[in-house]
Amino acid sequence: MKLISVETAAERLRAAENILIITHIRPDGDAAGSGCALCLGLRALGKTAYIAENRASMIRYRKYLEPYFAPAAFAPDFIAAVDTPGAGQFPPGWEHLAARTDLAVDHHGTNGGYAAETLLESDSAAAGELVYLILQALGVDMTPEIAEALYVALATDTNGFRTAGTTGRTLAIAAALHDAGFDVFGLTRALFETKSVARLKLEAALFEAMRFPAAGVCVMTLPLSVIEACGAGEDDMDKLSLLTMTPEGVWAGVMLRELPDGTWKLSLRTDGSVNAGEVFRAVGGGGHPDAAGAVCAGDPAALEAVILAALLEKTEAKKGGEAR
Repeated sequence: MKLISVETAAERLRAAENILIITHIRPDGDAAGSGCALCLGLRALGKTAYIAENRASMIRYRKYLEPYFAPAAFAPDFIAAVDTPGAGQFPPGWEHLAARTDLAVDHHGTNGGYAAETLLESDSAAAGELVYLILQALGVDMTPEIAEALYVALATDTNGFRTAGTTGRTLAIAAALHDAGFDVFGLTRALFETKSVARLKLEAALFEAMRFPAAGVCVMTLPLSVIEACGAGEDDMDKLSLLTMTPEGVWAGVMLRELPDGTWKLSLRTDGSVNAGEVFRAVGGGGHPDAAGAVCAGDPAALEAVILAALLEKTEAKKGGEAR
């Protein structure tokens, strides 16, 4: 992996003219907000910039993606991926571009190094932080539209600036974005303070069925039948795995959610005492110290057993290191 600085990343983008931006499959707020902000910033510099079509995002994030989807005839001379740790996370139809990616802007410590050059800061709370720094280096004016997109990136990936990865720099950037003139109150309410009836039914079902297979470990399993019974859609799944960390005394929360194709979306949240991203290597996933994800086929009980074994192994290894 060839790592580069913010300044070098800005230089590469300044030299390019026709730029395609990739966001990961099922783009969340960080991917959508970062991709949108980078696209708008590059356009402000007179570049031709588009986002690769990726329609699997939740409704609340589509306004940051769909207006900027690339036309079929667009031929980029530079490809930049944001918040996308590996080639396996490229959206459907764009997987072939992983080997052609010129720049990856990412904050996942598990980044696979697929791009020719990578701006990687695993201690950044969101990829949006790095996009903000790139736009500053490029001299892009912070318009309300760019600021809102970046605020979505930061606020959603930090769960409202409450995760352990939130730093003083994160808050300083958020303050600068706040002052750019968009409706922070309305956006915050939409992102964090309103839930559909279907989402509330889902939460009730999960709390009713939660289990504690080990001390401080909460497991919630969500079969497709329960999702359908609640009348829930993909938009109702946003940050659902955070519920596993709600019970008092929990240091690790596991969620297994069945997808329409029969595979399982696995999520792990921790209090940071064990690196979630490293634990999820056992199921072919990855992520951050306090949050990780994967999609796997198989029996949910077997998948849960693999995760619990990996958690126990990491916990015992940490205890052994502390003892020494």
